[in-house]
Amino acid sequence: MLKLTGRADTSGLTEPVADDVWRVCLPDAPGTADSRVGAEDPDGSLACLLRDGQTAPPGYGLYLKTGDEAVMAGPLGPGLSGMPGSVLRLGPDLAHLEAGDIIHVPEDGRRVTVLWKNSARHNGLLLTEQCDNYCLMCSQPPKDREDSWLFDRARKVISLLPEGARAISLTGGEPTLHADALIGLLEHCKLVAPGLSVHLLSNGRRFADPEFTRRYAAVGLADIMAGIPVYAPEPGLHDFIVQAAGAFDETIHGILNLASLGQAVEIRVVVQRHTVPVLAGLATFIARNLPFVAQVALMGLEMTGLARPNSSLVWADPADYQGELAEAVDILTTAGITTRIYNHQLCVLDRRLWSYAVRSISDWKNDYLDICRSCSVRDACGGVFTTSGNRLSQYLRPVS
Repeated sequence: MLKLTGRADTSGLTEPVADDVWRVCLPDAPGTADSRVGAEDPDGSLACLLRDGQTAPPGYGLYLKTGDEAVMAGPLGPGLSGMPGSVLRLGPDLAHLEAGDIIHVPEDGRRVTVLWKNSARHNGLLLTEQCDNYCLMCSQPPKDREDSWLFDRARKVISLLPEGARAISLTGGEPTLHADALIGLLEHCKLVAPGLSVHLLSNGRRFADPEFTRRYAAVGLADIMAGIPVYAPEPGLHDFIVQAAGAFDETIHGILNLASLGQAVEIRVVVQRHTVPVLAGLATFIARNLPFVAQVALMGLEMTGLARPNSSLVWADPADYQGELAEAVDILTTAGITTRIYNHQLCVLDRRLWSYAVRSISDWKNDYLDICRSCSVRDACGGVFTTSGNRLSQYLRPVS
């Protein structure tokens, strides 16, 4: 598990930090020739990462110092005294920083947050915490506050993506609540990172508006897919789970509008106590009515956010629903629909389903238990959510 936030020693700051988003580079590979840096900032926002004993080259607005010297009191260290620009000493939680990572640094420099981890399998940008659903098991509970600055920050991150960046998720809350800001961000993606694969997580309801869907499609991103949850084959149960009347009808109309314009859609199903009994029915509904979707993701429950206070309503041990899960997979794959299983451990999955399992948990909240050390399939398994605490399957065990 990676820690994405850590405190910094600001004794080396000569002035308030000039910018809030920076791309990390090494002194011997500054990356100033990277064409992706500087569409809006010709000088780029490059922070030079120095490890023990490295001399600081001139010309950077921010220097990051890690290693034993970084946590020592006293002088700034070799090559830093009298250097123009600000110096932050990073603690051990951020020793994993590497070239290509993108960080957020507030003006006072006291806390550094990793927004893009270059070596991670999954990177996502939070665009808003506002949402028009209030799902019983939401891992990111909605907050009714102004947060348009998140879109501004996302633009900066996309401008600074390293050349090797391949895919990103855009998430919330519900990003489509801010229609103009979202369309503007997608247009920015096309301008500065046209080859980027974009995965937009949305409840799909805004796509019921044909004009918004037309604007979304007109951006013309080469590789974009909307991940939209559908929790039941009929309105009553779906609307209850998302706590929003009329949500099912809007979501299905949204999916159909996207499909009519040739836009890729993934259907996401969180498997929890209410959805287990209807998994087969939902799979049949999708196979009959939405067979054009790019894929269906059957997702294990992350026991955090609203899932914790609603634990008695939503928790189901994955070991107890393997029959229903296997039946749903069989219905979907027989219909020719690509099917994936997310957030499940191999030791509790029916072995017939192993080939559908994906290592999907983000690096910053992914870990393995002590009992996993002797497991023969550990490297192929997705591990567990650290955010779920002790609310895990009772049947986790090493596979011999």
